[in-house]
Amino acid sequence: MKNTKVILVPLTADDREQFILDNQWAFKYGAIEEFGKRDDHLDFDGEIISRKTIEGCIDAPDSETYRIVVDGRNVGG
Repeated sequence: MKNTKVILVPLTADDREQFILDNQWAFKYGAIEEFGKRDDHLDFDGEIISRKTIEGCIDAPDSETYRIVVDGRNVGG
């Protein structure tokens, strides 16, 4: 059995843009996998979750944003 190392890394300013893009991709991928193309719920930018929504969550008072890192690879947030 392989030991897997999972850590939470606080989001840094230099990773913010990629974090937003990664989250938009993950939401879009999940929606298409679940509902297929027949049920697109995309906003005007073609995204399931808007940049504004993600930024609002990151920037909310008292919020903490983390990357999920597994064996040195970003896998979520």
